[in-house]
Amino acid sequence: MNRRRFIQFAGFSLVAGSFVTSCRTSTQARTRSDGVPIAKYRRERDQSLRLAFIGVGGRGLESMNELLGQCAVAPDPQFVSVAALCDVDLGMLDAAALGLPNARRYRDFRQLFREMQAGSIEVDAVMISTPDHTHAIATALALACGVPVYCEKPLTHTVSEARTIAAMARAAGVPTQMGTQIHAGSNYRTVVELIRSGAIGEVSFADCWDGRSWCCGAETPGALPPETLDWDLWQGPTPLGAYIKDVAPANWRRYWKYGNGTLGDMACHILDLPFWALDLAGHTGLRAEIRADGSPLDAVGCPAALEVSWALTWNSRPAANDPLILRWFDGGRISPTVQELSAKDKQDYGRFNTLFQGSKGFLFANYGEYLIIPRALASEVTVPPPTLSRPAGHQREWVDSVRAWTMDLPKGSSQTSSDFQYASRLTELVLTGTVAYRAQAPITYDFDTGAVGGAGAAKASDLLMRASRAGWSLSQGDLTAMTR
Repeated sequence: MNRRRFIQFAGFSLVAGSFVTSCRTSTQARTRSDGVPIAKYRRERDQSLRLAFIGVGGRGLESMNELLGQCAVAPDPQFVSVAALCDVDLGMLDAAALGLPNARRYRDFRQLFREMQAGSIEVDAVMISTPDHTHAIATALALACGVPVYCEKPLTHTVSEARTIAAMARAAGVPTQMGTQIHAGSNYRTVVELIRSGAIGEVSFADCWDGRSWCCGAETPGALPPETLDWDLWQGPTPLGAYIKDVAPANWRRYWKYGNGTLGDMACHILDLPFWALDLAGHTGLRAEIRADGSPLDAVGCPAALEVSWALTWNSRPAANDPLILRWFDGGRISPTVQELSAKDKQDYGRFNTLFQGSKGFLFANYGEYLIIPRALASEVTVPPPTLSRPAGHQREWVDSVRAWTMDLPKGSSQTSSDFQYASRLTELVLTGTVAYRAQAPITYDFDTGAVGGAGAAKASDLLMRASRAGWSLSQGDLTAMTR
């Protein structure tokens, strides 16, 4: 039990922008004498799950501490231990390692996966909290090693990567979770139950907004990286470029090379609510016409403000119905419907970040509260009995699923609510918004096939993916080489 199975991803068929449409597990996977795949280490309830954390500075350290805190909650604590820590910044790695003398430390996550594959370290699950541009490669390596994986939002940096990771996750069959922490919150789940129960009638549109502005990144010629930062490793699969002053640990969000601005940073949290409530991950034939408008386009930095609309249809939606409209506003812009309702009711509805319009009325929501208007409708609405679980936390939900998986409990016991099948489609939705903006023309997008059309199709096709640095792609050959 000292070696892990490496899942062979063969038969990649590249169509519609290099999307993976075939992803098969090798029939030659190594097994123990009893036939159990070596990738799964069986762990009993009172044995610690051995976790590796990749990216342990800033948000990564917060995520690790949140996970450990949620697992310690009585009356049903989970047994977990920190087997490995990895960060390209030695200062952050040293800080995270304080109080964890038994955790192995790595600068390069490829080395961690090499040692996992060789059997010199046993890891039951991996949490990834790196910048967006390295989400896909670290996640792909975990899935290729047959390891459960939690990855912060957005799941990937590009649409093409999201589709690849979804295919790999289906093949791996391990517990996965994207880090949309508020997805586990009681208020979000109550709102989903209210919308699905018909509390405000049939929903025709939903608006989401965020006042932040991760924008205006600029190059800084001549700047030198801190001595603690391995700039070469930090860039990962991105073609090598000059260091940008203060790009880490957070300002990478301002640059197209590494992030996707405010939309890429926050929409997986906020658009998650209507996406979930309206079951957009579950519809077949989901298609969108996408329009975007924002600050003047810059080749390096993300926009100061952005508006995006998705007009959505799907196979089971009656052809006579108008499309369902989702809209996003950031950088100080806000939904005109919210402005109108605020003026009419003399209320500041801007404290929320989501508005649903239904045939009976409106529902506002944010992370911790909701409000139904008009007041007469609110007085008639009865909160439906819960149909969704209320986990002890988003990270804890994933840890519980990993435990169930390692103990071979029934399949339903190891499911999470934001697994990579759900999360990849949410990520696609979000990132097609940045694609439409950068294409500077409307586009259409088919979520089943990955096909892009419309006036901006030619430029959008190139933006759905990105060039990878040699040896860092998601191809089978590169993934295999990185773990040897």
